[in-house]
Amino acid sequence: MMPDHLTAVLSFSRIPRDRRVLRQCALLTEMGDRPLVIGYGAPGDDIGYEFRRWPVPQPTASHRASTVLRQGPAYLGLWAAKLGFWAEPRHRWALQELRTSSARLVIANDWPALIVAQRWKVETGGIVHYDTHEFATLEFDENLSWRLIYKRFVTLLEASAISSADTVSTVGPRLADAMQAHYSLPERPLVIRNIPNQIELPALTPPHWPLRLLYHGQVLPDRGLEALLDSIPVWKTAHSLTIRGDGDAGYLSDLKRRASPLPAGRVVFEAAVPPDDVMPLAAANADLGVHFTPLETKQRHFSLPNKLFEYIGSGLAVAVSPGADLKQIVQGYGLGVVSRDASAAAIAEAINSLDAAQVKQYREKARLAATELCWEHEQHILRENLEQLLSGSHAGIAREQAGHQGLKLA
Repeated sequence: MMPDHLTAVLSFSRIPRDRRVLRQCALLTEMGDRPLVIGYGAPGDDIGYEFRRWPVPQPTASHRASTVLRQGPAYLGLWAAKLGFWAEPRHRWALQELRTSSARLVIANDWPALIVAQRWKVETGGIVHYDTHEFATLEFDENLSWRLIYKRFVTLLEASAISSADTVSTVGPRLADAMQAHYSLPERPLVIRNIPNQIELPALTPPHWPLRLLYHGQVLPDRGLEALLDSIPVWKTAHSLTIRGDGDAGYLSDLKRRASPLPAGRVVFEAAVPPDDVMPLAAANADLGVHFTPLETKQRHFSLPNKLFEYIGSGLAVAVSPGADLKQIVQGYGLGVVSRDASAAAIAEAINSLDAAQVKQYREKARLAATELCWEHEQHILRENLEQLLSGSHAGIAREQAGHQGLKLA
């Protein structure tokens, strides 16, 4: 049994909405710890753990301007990037919270948390596990302003700190391979996928025909929703689509205008629901989960999002664009169809290839896959890693993981 607050979980994200971080905390609690959680929160946010919160940043013009001023000078070198990073008050605050904690281990979620944890480790000799949810240096490569202003800043800082992490994990196998090669890491990062807890599914019934398609998650411009809407007039069957999630009001209005020429009821927009309701609602009201993410950048090919596993855990058939890891999961488990690309024409072609018998078979296979692709199964990778870190015997854990997921090590 571990003592209280052996571990601090640090993430510059809105903690009550960060399911990956909350699963880390739940696992630590099962292991006997009472994790200290440091990150963004609003007044009244209660996560069930000791929570030291920083106000949720708002994307105002002044906030964006200050970010440019801090990050732009990184072209002068690492020293300038570090100055810009530590000029941000929330980074200094997070470091002070770690300094005043009794933690022996910090789980640093994404690269800003890694920079803070590295400084803490230098000062205390503590242990750091770095969990990166994206390939940070490629995350927004499709955005010119990001490439010009932010990329150099992120690249220098992550490269300077990643070797200080005692272990590293990420969300997909191709991303793990790419990170090991990019940073010449001695061990392949662990693969801990964004997989939900298993739920009790209702009795399997034949799929509706026409199908009920579902996209759920954040409604953002990089999720292929424009092409999905543009594909609907070419569908041979009058399937319906629900887009469930929150997003920028202006962007949502643009999507609704795009869908307005379609017959009433073909496209329905719904607000996001509480996290615990996401999968039960999908299981009850949908047949096919869709995610046709664009693939213009290398980062997109690494995408293995929460929603894929939520669709599977809800017992849905799936239809996705041909990202490397997406394709491997969908075709490997026989769960649905993979489009030839992320264009409207390719999406329509994929949807038109389906018939009711196929969808029924895909849904049956999804239910079988859900018994393996669940957090109850995946969490053992993280648990074993944390136990070995705290006992000082973590060497070689990446190779042991091969037995869990059948992954080929680089």
